[in-house]
Amino acid sequence: MPEDDEAECTDSLLRVIDQNNGSSAKISRGTSTMNYDNDRFTVKERVYTQQYAGIYFCRLNMLRPKAFAAANERWGKTEAAPPAVPRVLDVKTSQVCYIVGTVYVDMPLKPCILDEVTKEHWILAPPRREKYATEDDEFILEDESGRVSLTGSILKKTMLVTGIIIAVLGCETASGQFEVIDICYPALKPQIPPQIEIEADKYVAVVSGLSVGDESCGLDLELLIDFLTGELGTGKDQHRNAGIVRVIVAGNSVTKPPPVDDEKRPARNRYGAETATFNVEPIRALDTLLAELCETLPVDLLPGEFDPANFSLPQQPIHYSIFPNACKFSSFNPVTNPCKLDIDGISLLATSGQTLDDIFRYVATDNRLSMAEKTIVWGHLAPTAPDTLWCHPFKDTDPFVLSSRPHIYIVGNQPKFETSLVTDTQQNQTRVVLVPSFAVSKTIVLINLRTLEASPVVFSTKAL
Repeated sequence: MPEDDEAECTDSLLRVIDQNNGSSAKISRGTSTMNYDNDRFTVKERVYTQQYAGIYFCRLNMLRPKAFAAANERWGKTEAAPPAVPRVLDVKTSQVCYIVGTVYVDMPLKPCILDEVTKEHWILAPPRREKYATEDDEFILEDESGRVSLTGSILKKTMLVTGIIIAVLGCETASGQFEVIDICYPALKPQIPPQIEIEADKYVAVVSGLSVGDESCGLDLELLIDFLTGELGTGKDQHRNAGIVRVIVAGNSVTKPPPVDDEKRPARNRYGAETATFNVEPIRALDTLLAELCETLPVDLLPGEFDPANFSLPQQPIHYSIFPNACKFSSFNPVTNPCKLDIDGISLLATSGQTLDDIFRYVATDNRLSMAEKTIVWGHLAPTAPDTLWCHPFKDTDPFVLSSRPHIYIVGNQPKFETSLVTDTQQNQTRVVLVPSFAVSKTIVLINLRTLEASPVVFSTKAL
């Protein structure tokens, strides 16, 4: 801490309150209007008899018109404009044209169902790979008529994963492959401008990976609560923190259960099912933490990979009964993962990070921020679902398709804090924010709703 800031902090904590000036004036918490748009992420019928092909067809039907529109805008307005071919199998050899379909990446290292079978029979399965991408990966474009193999140097330079919808310009070679010259993505609807003009600075505090139950995070969590509730910091900090109108807890709120050795694993019961081993203390500690927060702030709780919720996306809200203390407050809001919010006209889309973690395995690069930016460009939050990311087998819709770009896009449980401002050709801007795990980085992120700027706040107790 710089000496000037340290002196200011010391003075503010030790000085006597003067009743004749404004130093004792009460600081009021800012307010905001709030709307949820999570109906599409709510699973109304838990039916698992249908195949996963339905979600792929829905995705293609929802994004194909937008991809053709973007391709026509890009390639179809020249004198020698190439024709659009509606089906991939209708392409003629040596004819330059553009087609639209779903990308499938054939990856030799991608896990298969046999790995899951070995796990069920208690055979030691191979560890999960950090990356599936290799130089031997093959790219395929398919629709309801069939599939065609893609080739071309542009494919290796472009970030492509299974499940995205793209338009490709090129021609079919004599070998039956489609040589790609250029790639175009679906055009989303323009953003809805905010209907409310935000005059003062208002902030949304985002934290992920609290890992409550991890003994190493106890004091850091106390500092976090004091900071958000206005009991920590100088007068300047408290005036800024009074502008925090909402807290978003983006997944992995309880610590990951430790692995159990085979020798210590409980014996199976008479019906063949394994006896569950569950520690309720982290849930109770999280309930206490959330109740303390909800006394002063609205809290949105997203489930994560290690939280007590369904595993497949979209994850449904964690049940109220698990939090007997926090659920007494109307400011406590368990929500879905992903979650769509509208705060003072600013659209905010948040996930707990599983979607980006799975995309990370499909590409050679380690730049997670560029991957998050690409999900906005692709118009899809979870393209690798259901291929390698578990999701509900929707048959009439794909809830992960974006109709328009959000103003703020949050991805939780990432290795480090990163942010960027993505602007498209229509001047629509999206603030992309990667939020690190609090248990690892001791960091939360404050997002200014007026300026869309994001800044990290780090809590460190190493010197104590």
